[in-house]
Amino acid sequence: MKIRLKGTNLLPVALFLLIMLAVPVLGAQEETLNETKYADTSGVISVDKAEEVAAYSIKEISGSISDLSEWKDATVELSTIYYDFDGNRSAYSFNVMKNKQQAGYIFISATKDNYPVLEFSKGKIPNEIPELTIRSKSLAKERADKEDLTVGEMKPLYLGPTFYYAEYTLTDTKGKAKEKVIVDLPFSTVVDFNKSNVSVPEDKKDYYFNDTSLQQQREIRKQDANAKWKSIEERMTMETIPAGYTSTRSIGYIYDVPNYP
Repeated sequence: MKIRLKGTNLLPVALFLLIMLAVPVLGAQEETLNETKYADTSGVISVDKAEEVAAYSIKEISGSISDLSEWKDATVELSTIYYDFDGNRSAYSFNVMKNKQQAGYIFISATKDNYPVLEFSKGKIPNEIPELTIRSKSLAKERADKEDLTVGEMKPLYLGPTFYYAEYTLTDTKGKAKEKVIVDLPFSTVVDFNKSNVSVPEDKKDYYFNDTSLQQQREIRKQDANAKWKSIEERMTMETIPAGYTSTRSIGYIYDVPNYP
């Protein structure tokens, strides 16, 4: 049966319906607040969320790797925001701090298209080693001097575990960008990522440089990374170490860290 609303009757009925709809919605929001606290469907990870993931992850790591057991009560501090070739954020590095002293570092992805925890270790990242950063700028200046250009500020690039680069924009006297120089920080060498400079066996070129094959590999990696993000977000909402976590001490397994060969 259809009900037709006329004239002045429409407003109070409409208000009543809105109120009735709002009650269950507000209740649902309250119940699911903890469930959605760490859920981010945008695919982009903010600095704040990355810091929460880093803080949570070092606790798991400390319980799985005896050599890093001191990280149990440690905290994290943002060190560097990294980018990719297109200028998008690729990762965040955090210093692991224990008693106000650096005890190591951990990298968290800046996007859900990559694994949550990218790498971690004791020591310092190359960006915080003066000898490496000074050398990288010197190499960029050598290139700039040959072209009568000026070296701009360094942009840190992160292309995967242990692949740290420093990108410098070279500008002319009018401030116009003319060239970019990329330096491999750990090896202190200028690199060129042009495909023609990559040495690949002739019978493998179709595989490595095939757009369809590369797209398929990226999609598989993306799906796996998305699953890892979902996993860590679910554990973080529990606010406790998961029940199955006790077994990781014996098998040495770390949640959500890619198994690099």
